[in-house]
Amino acid sequence: MKLIRLFCILALVVASAIAIPATAATLPTGMTAVPLATITNDRDTSISKINLILGSQARVRGIYMQTRPSADSEPVQDQNKIYWIGGIESDHGVVLGQGQGVEAILLRGDIQSEDGRGSLVISYLNNGIFGSYNQCTVHLQRLAPRQWQLVNSYNNQPIKHIKVQTWALGISTLDNVCPTA
Repeated sequence: MKLIRLFCILALVVASAIAIPATAATLPTGMTAVPLATITNDRDTSISKINLILGSQARVRGIYMQTRPSADSEPVQDQNKIYWIGGIESDHGVVLGQGQGVEAILLRGDIQSEDGRGSLVISYLNNGIFGSYNQCTVHLQRLAPRQWQLVNSYNNQPIKHIKVQTWALGISTLDNVCPTA
């Protein structure tokens, strides 16, 4: 009985963990948001847009996430969150998605504005019972002074859409980002 209760609690935590939490944040004056990709999942109809934040001289300053929640979720208003470059480039990175204290999706990496490239590692909770994470790498490439794209590290294709695929205990994969079996 305890195992069934633990499983139910864990399933609830994982189900809520794929939602991308955000606090109200507006883009600071003088900064520009450059679109990279949209993010959806197989559990609800929320849509997130991931953008690079560019400052003066087109230098990357961070990532700006804009999320439109599912129509049936609370709150129903759009949510925006800023992740500054210092956090992204730290050893732990930034938490893009969590639920009930469980970090479900993390992002860390290195972005070289001068060279027009970057490498990002996305870690995701694959099994909430064992606390195991999988990770995939994506590249970031500048196409023009104010135009960047995500590039799949495994097949070198541009990434415009990321779909979070889940299972009962966590996230099974990130479509268009992680290699397919």
